Amino acid sequence: MIDSSRPAASPQSSLAYTALGLLLCAIALITLALGFADSLGTPAFLALIGAELLLIVVIGTLFSTVQAQSTAAADAAEQKKRDEATLDALEPLRGGEQR
Repeated sequence: MIDSSRPAASPQSSLAYTALGLLLCAIALITLALGFADSLGTPAFLALIGAELLLIVVIGTLFSTVQAQSTAAADAAEQKKRDEATLDALEPLRGGEQR
């Protein structure tokens, strides 16, 4: 197996940046809804509130995906360490067979 010394690109960082961008959009919508609450009609106000709630659900989903990916990456790293330790422990057996 060939192991690269360069770290692999992390898709979780792009998901986190997307979630942060959506968080800014949600804040902007909240500010817009509160600023124009008196001049907007009830349907437009409710549409803004619905869009905010949808953005918050999407942000929560993205952050949970990032959390799941980081947990999976930590588990994979731990498994790799255990595999390397097992192979290192078996290395003397391989050398003993070559006579």
